[in-house]
Amino acid sequence: MGRVNLNKEIIEAIKKRLEHGKKEYPEELDVNDGRDWVQESLEEALDLAVYITAKLLQIQKDKEDA
Repeated sequence: MGRVNLNKEIIEAIKKRLEHGKKEYPEELDVNDGRDWVQESLEEALDLAVYITAKLLQIQKDKEDA
């Protein structure tokens, strides 16, 4: 897979995520809504660490079971 194709896939994944967000939150993202965007980002990063660790454990268990 070429670099350009991967970039297109990344952009498409982001677009899909934004569309998903529109279904949950009908309003456009308001960057001036009073939220602490750094705090929000740090909390999301923590969630990501949990999800990635769960997937890693799943992969390791699958390898052990194989």
